[in-house]
Parts: sequence; C-alpha cells; structure tokens
Amino acid sequence: MDKLNNILNNFSFSQAESELYLACLKLHKATVSEIAEKAGVGRTVAYFHIKNLIKRNILKQLKKNKKIIITPVSPSELAERLQEQVGDFKSLIPKLENLSVAENEIPQIEIEDSKTAFEKIYDEVINMPIGSMWKVLEDRRGAEAELKLLDNTYWANFFSQMATRKILTKAIFTKELLQDVNKSITPENYAMLKKRQWDVHTISEELLPIKNFIVMYNNKISFMFPEISMTITIRHAALYYIIDTMFETIFALTEKVEAPWGKPNIKNIPPDTQTPQKATEEDIYY
Repeated sequence: MDKLNNILNNFSFSQAESELYLACLKLHKATVSEIAEKAGVGRTVAYFHIKNLIKRNILKQLKKNKKIIITPVSPSELAERLQEQVGDFKSLIPKLENLSVAENEIPQIEIEDSKTAFEKIYDEVINMPIGSMWKVLEDRRGAEAELKLLDNTYWANFFSQMATRKILTKAIFTKELLQDVNKSITPENYAMLKKRQWDVHTISEELLPIKNFIVMYNNKISFMFPEISMTITIRHAALYYIIDTMFETIFALTEKVEAPWGKPNIKNIPPDTQTPQKATEEDIYY
C-alpha cells in the first residue's frame, strides 16, 4: 500500500488524496462519511479532498435517495490519464530544453565607467589559481593610458601578485608599446614587470591600430578603454571561443619576443636563490 501511495504522490496526489482514492476503490460506492471512516480521516478533511478529486475527474459523484454517492474512476482509466499527462510533458521537453539553451546562450554584459571597474578586472586576474593564464591584446596608446589610470602603488601590488602567483600573461603587444612602455612606469615597477611570467608576440601598430586593449580570462572578454575609464565585459562561452580563436591565429602569425622587458637583474641575488621556486599558498598575500 505504501508503494501505491508513493506512486500516486508522484502524480500530484497528496497523502490524504491517495488514502481517500484507495478507500473509494475498496468501497466502490460510498458516502463521504463512509469513505472518511475507511481512510481513517475526519469527515471535514475528507470532504475537502474529495471535492478536489471530483474537480480533477478522479472521483465521480451521483445522487441516490437524496444522498451523494462517490465512486472512483477505475485504475486502468486513471493509468491512461496519467499516461496522457506523461505524454503531454514529453511533448514539451524540446521547448523546455530550448529555453535552457537560450538562457545559456544569452551573453552576460557589464558596462562600467570608473577606475574601480579596471581594478575589479585586475583583482579577478590576480586571484585566479596559481599558474593560471590570461590573454592581452594591446598597443602603445592603450598601455600608456592604462598605466596612467591607476597609481604606482596599485601597479606595484598588481605586478608583485602576478609574479608571486606565477600567472602567465600571453600577449600580443605592438612593437611601439614594447619600445616606449618604460616611459610610463617607475623604474621599480618596471623591474617588477620583468619578474612576471610572459609569452609575448609582437606586431606593428600599422597592422593593429586598436588604440585601446582587450583582456581575456575565465570565459570573459573585457574591452578596455582607459582614456575614458570604461570597460565592457562579456561572458559567453561561444563568443569567447570565437575571439580566442582569432587571438591564437594572430598570435601564431606574429613574431615571438624572448625577453620583452629585458632580462631580470639577478647579479646581486645569492646563487642558491637564483633557481625559481614553485609558489605555494603560504607564499601568497594580498
């Protein structure tokens, strides 16, 4: 009996409705009071649920000698109705799945116009897992405006965290950026820049005059406009794949730069500390 109740519960029968329907099957024809007694529930409760079952055409009522007699639909008829409901639901599955796909395909777009928006993106990058990678496409004008937007203290911390966490920057920089970036950065921060993990390819600004820059990480594409302190970030897997494919195509066709900022100065570091050590969580601070 418990198994029958469980099956009926799966088809929107409450526990009381299941008990009352089963009681009706046993009695075949009965009054509300007789059904309530058989099911072991109060008459008022029985009346409420029987009324609902009648509305759903699971129970039927007829008058006999001025009394209301309740009869159940047969189990086979009920099974056919439940099967019809299952069929109706199955017919909706493609539409429901399309709703899910459509929801997943809607890009999440954030447009912000403040320095904080830039800091938010950089903070997300430095908090990626140790050894992660982000991608950057940038020219000289974009780099100069970017470095002026935030103060030297912020950049010192950002560069330090990037180096400590060994986060790789895979970048396509213009040749003009690499030639002039040291003019827009303090010597201390430039030295820290050299300690970061880099995989840089370069191209002439004549071929890539973007005047701003793009960063890519965690299925996000951020279009950065530092001159007006604005960012447009799009999160969308399919769109990310397209832009990433374009990035990798340009990357493969451009010239690799082995030491974009020159080699780090290690002449004053003791010999036993020159070998890079693998970063651990204990090394991290922020």
